[in-house]
This record gives sequence, C-alpha cells and structure tokens, in this order.
Amino acid sequence: MEEAQTAAPQKAGICWIQEAQWPRLLDIAEDHDLLESTWEEWRAKTEEMIEVFATRQIFIDRVEVDVEELLAWCNEKGKPVNASSRAEYVTAKMMAQKALPSAD
Repeated sequence: MEEAQTAAPQKAGICWIQEAQWPRLLDIAEDHDLLESTWEEWRAKTEEMIEVFATRQIFIDRVEVDVEELLAWCNEKGKPVNASSRAEYVTAKMMAQKALPSAD
C-alpha cells in the first residue's frame, strides 16, 4: 500500500491592479466584459481565490502591475490585453525579479 504524499508548497503570482487604475484596465482590456465592474468586487473575488489556493498549498504573490506598463508590454509583443497576456506579463515580471541580484 502506497502512502499519500504531501505535495510541496507551490508559489504563483497574480496580477494586482491598484484601485485608481481599475477604470483604465477596463478601458483597454479585450476581456473587460469578463472582469468585475468595480475594483472592490475584483479585489474581494481575487482575495477569496488566493485563500482557496492557499488551502491547496499554492501561495500567491500579488504582483503590482501598472496598467500603462502592461499596455506597452502587450503592444511591444503584439498581444491583446486579456487574462492570458496579464498572466504572461506577471510571469515575466516575477522571472525578472528572481534574476535580480539580492541586495545583501
């Protein structure tokens, strides 16, 4: 009989938009109709999702995203601003931060 193995904790990132930038994201996002109409609704839903992931040993980092920087990155890559490109942008930011030397 095999013993159940405990999964090692995992880490992931999530696109975190400041409240003041939420209307701009809704203006430029291809998938704006799938996003919450207010930042407060989005924040509540996102924080709930983060908690659910934590119960599964997946810990989520909030990655601060400037909407204009996201738009510039998407334009440079020829991508629309949508869930897929936001996730790709967050991954790129996390990888770039990981590659930076520590400030010890």
